[in-house]
Amino acid sequence: MIENGDLILHYLQRLGVKYVFGVPGGSIEPFYNALARSERRGGPRAIVARHETGAAFMADGYARETGRIGVCCATAGPGATNLVTGVACAYADGIPLLVLSGQPAIEKFGRGALQDGSCTGINTVEIFTHCTRFNTLVSHTAQLEPKLLQAISYAISNRPGPVHLSIPLDVMRETIEPGEDKGQLRAFINHEVTPSQEAMHLVLKELADKEKVTVVIGEGAAGAIDEIIALVESRNWLFVTTPRAKGLVNCFHHRYRGVFGFAGHESAREALQPENAERVVVVGTALDEVSTSGWDTSAIMSRRLIHLSSNAEHLSRSFLARLCILGSIELMLKPFAELLERTPLRKGDVLLHDDDGLPAMIDLADREKCLADSGPVKPQALMTKVSALCPDDTRVLMDSGNSFLWGIHYWNCRRPKDFNRHRSLFHIGIGFSSMGWAIGASVGVAAGAKGAPVVCFTGDGSMLMSGQEITVALQENLNVLFIVLNDSSLGMVKHGQQIGGAERIGHELPKIDFALMAKAMGVESYRIERLSDLDKIDIPGIVSRPGPCLLDVIVDPEEVPPMGARMKVLTGAQ
Repeated sequence: MIENGDLILHYLQRLGVKYVFGVPGGSIEPFYNALARSERRGGPRAIVARHETGAAFMADGYARETGRIGVCCATAGPGATNLVTGVACAYADGIPLLVLSGQPAIEKFGRGALQDGSCTGINTVEIFTHCTRFNTLVSHTAQLEPKLLQAISYAISNRPGPVHLSIPLDVMRETIEPGEDKGQLRAFINHEVTPSQEAMHLVLKELADKEKVTVVIGEGAAGAIDEIIALVESRNWLFVTTPRAKGLVNCFHHRYRGVFGFAGHESAREALQPENAERVVVVGTALDEVSTSGWDTSAIMSRRLIHLSSNAEHLSRSFLARLCILGSIELMLKPFAELLERTPLRKGDVLLHDDDGLPAMIDLADREKCLADSGPVKPQALMTKVSALCPDDTRVLMDSGNSFLWGIHYWNCRRPKDFNRHRSLFHIGIGFSSMGWAIGASVGVAAGAKGAPVVCFTGDGSMLMSGQEITVALQENLNVLFIVLNDSSLGMVKHGQQIGGAERIGHELPKIDFALMAKAMGVESYRIERLSDLDKIDIPGIVSRPGPCLLDVIVDPEEVPPMGARMKVLTGAQ
């Protein structure tokens, strides 16, 4: 006989899941017993976070890196509610998670049980309603298998996201006959949606005679990125990326004009203007604030728009588009691929650098500050230098706040040609933008990356919220380089108040030596007060060996990140 927890792990193993991130507790204990048995036989094993929110962030990062479902778990009551922020982040970014939470035994419902999260206590199932694709209480054993399989099918569908099963203590520990599982997992094979032939003929007609076209690559274009770049090169079109899709391309490509949207580049905005783009082809992204530079009507949001995606939700805001096509991006590009075979004029992915080694075709704000090496550390120079020092296959995560503003604009991805076409090298948790996301998510990415280099940029505010999760990287011997942008303030709040003319309040933080803090936790650390201090550290070596390291970088607090688009939305400016 096996317990229901073993059944869950049996299915996770069939799906290729290696880790379950969580924090143990009384109501989830039977599942941890099953995890112990699973680890002994070489199946999925537990990675214990320091806080349940961190566990959800880790599962998010693991899913991004591996393409598999991320799994996190927590005990009843506060364990479940602590998961909510991390689950909401995954929901906002469309990341597939299986979220498992405990409950007291069913017979204790309504009797004032400790940490009661049932419908007669603090109803945690109801709390998850608006940040999950599927959400249910498993009230008896016969429900577990079908509800588990249904949940997984929702999580990894063409509208991916988190799903939640709340499982009472007595249900989790009930036993069943081994080998009873009947699910064939056929629903979880990626069934691509075929776009209609009529729609594709319309796209071909729209683009056939257009010389000036700009393609906007979104995160949903990952699997077809090679075909998209080949099409752009063959037609001498321009392309830009959304902030989320930056890690799908090489920033030095001669047809790339940078990031459009949140913290983006002026060259990307120019590439989308009518004089440079008779048509704008948006691939695999939603038309949200982040991807449209606050719904800028001079760029994407116009009648020149052709919107392609396999996710129907992405197309739901395309009110102005000439065409909206739902279906697999790879299948959509097949007709173009056939045309390309008969077009021998493709230039190839020429990489262009200026004399300073910066992307030649991208208009970087304050370009000279990318090379500043004296005085307080300029964030622009820090991003430029670290991206140049790191191996080309480095996965980088940028935390909410100044970190992702600086990173979107100044981090240079040097994506190798043979890198997995379905994976990104640049990650931001920008849909819900929770502080501390990158710290936990980088642990999950590293757990799935099998020794590949991982770098996490975070702020001092985020570090004070979630910095304890670096000890998980230490315990698991994961090679993550944590870089803290230390300016003794909540930087995005500070600069936003200054730009927007608001009261200057609530942004100051104490002066913290995060290198000493990391050292106290047993993590290798260095304090960086001048950019030249980086020359004394073997960055490529650090990111290529097991175990975490932390750099406490004292950045110039007066440098204002590129946040103009965000301020326009906040202030209502046109």
